[in-house]
Amino acid sequence: MKKILLLLLITITAPVYADWKLLIVTLPGDSYYVDPATKTTGDKPRVTTMLNGRSQETRTSNKVVWEADCKKIRVRALSRIRYQKRYFQGKVLFNDPYPGDPVYPLPNSPTEKLFIYLCGFKPSRAPR
Repeated sequence: MKKILLLLLITITAPVYADWKLLIVTLPGDSYYVDPATKTTGDKPRVTTMLNGRSQETRTSNKVVWEADCKKIRVRALSRIRYQKRYFQGKVLFNDPYPGDPVYPLPNSPTEKLFIYLCGFKPSRAPR
């Protein structure tokens, strides 16, 4: 019984203790992290991110799986889960399995930093 409880505890808390790497901090102070262990390669690489809100209204966290299309210069969120507190703590506020369409990563935005992280080049310097 103790082994089952320990395994359950490890499974539940595993995302919090991943090897998160800071990607960008926005002007309001929101922090975007990537989990390098989840990064894939190829023409459409993916990675899991954590967004921790800083303001009083956004002291929540979002776990988002992103995909970049390195040929079409687009990024899109594949799934998003919002938690009540930062670092995936508290109850799940919502789970959105289809959060958005592919978008062009705008200059100096979190999506541009994410695109560079996944594809290895700036969208404005895309190979022709």
